[in-house]
Amino acid sequence: MSAVHSTLKEKTYSLKAKLEGHCGAILRLQATDDGRLLASGGTDGTKVWDVGSLRELEAPGWSELRGATTALVWVKRDDDLSEGLFYGTEHGFLVCWKEAKRDVRPPAEVTGLAFDAPTNRLAVCHRGGVVQLYTVNKAMAINSVYSFEVKKFVPRAVAFGQMDGDERLVLLFGLTGGHIHKFKGNKGTLVGDAWSVGMNIGDVAIDHKKGVLCMDDPSYGPNLVRLDDCVPLKAFRNRVTKSRRVRNVAFGPECMTIITGSDNGVVNIFDRRSGKVVEKLRLHSHEWVQTVTVSFLLLLFEIEH
Repeated sequence: MSAVHSTLKEKTYSLKAKLEGHCGAILRLQATDDGRLLASGGTDGTKVWDVGSLRELEAPGWSELRGATTALVWVKRDDDLSEGLFYGTEHGFLVCWKEAKRDVRPPAEVTGLAFDAPTNRLAVCHRGGVVQLYTVNKAMAINSVYSFEVKKFVPRAVAFGQMDGDERLVLLFGLTGGHIHKFKGNKGTLVGDAWSVGMNIGDVAIDHKKGVLCMDDPSYGPNLVRLDDCVPLKAFRNRVTKSRRVRNVAFGPECMTIITGSDNGVVNIFDRRSGKVVEKLRLHSHEWVQTVTVSFLLLLFEIEH
């Protein structure tokens, strides 16, 4: 436990809060010069705290190999506004933690992830209405491009859409109401009015070469639309036998087929052009097939009892 005290004008101190989280002895404490962040190190590793919100931030996990944290120092370069923390351990390890400049928000379920290889960008959406965009470098480290909240909106999925000039749009899909927001640029500028497809969106798949977007409607089945303007192309009936539930959807090789699960133990494979079921992969009749993914050589799916 760490105690945080605030300084009064009379140069006395009063107890502001107690930070709880360590499981063993605390050996070191170090705060940043501006008092925003506090690092605490002990026998169970290092923790980083946001003093204003009294919330623990993500920090490197503890490992028996490193041992207890025995030394801490904050580092702030003149050419970088972010704070860096170096800490040393009982077994001779030197570890660096760097503050990521992003909005501090309450934790929420991550509902969607998407990666765009040509631009090396990672898009993330959270149930709390937050959409984030990162760049990914060769070391697989991420740097924030933007992070903001879309009010009164529950994202179900995120994807990279069509090109807009020399940038690829980020598409954010709502769980209910069928709304799709479009963002561009390094500030996440909203592009035009939201598309509305008039259905709940359970999952999405995109084929940029064919210019098509497929969305799963838990009440009916997959719906295929044009990627550039969301004009409907075809609906694929996937009968609900138990109750409405989110099912993943995927394109088969060369975008010839659309593949989705079901609530009756069947993986349905539809012909994209005709809309007919061309193959059924039957499992046990009472199992729920919710998750599917496709590679060039494999079709993988998860069954849920």
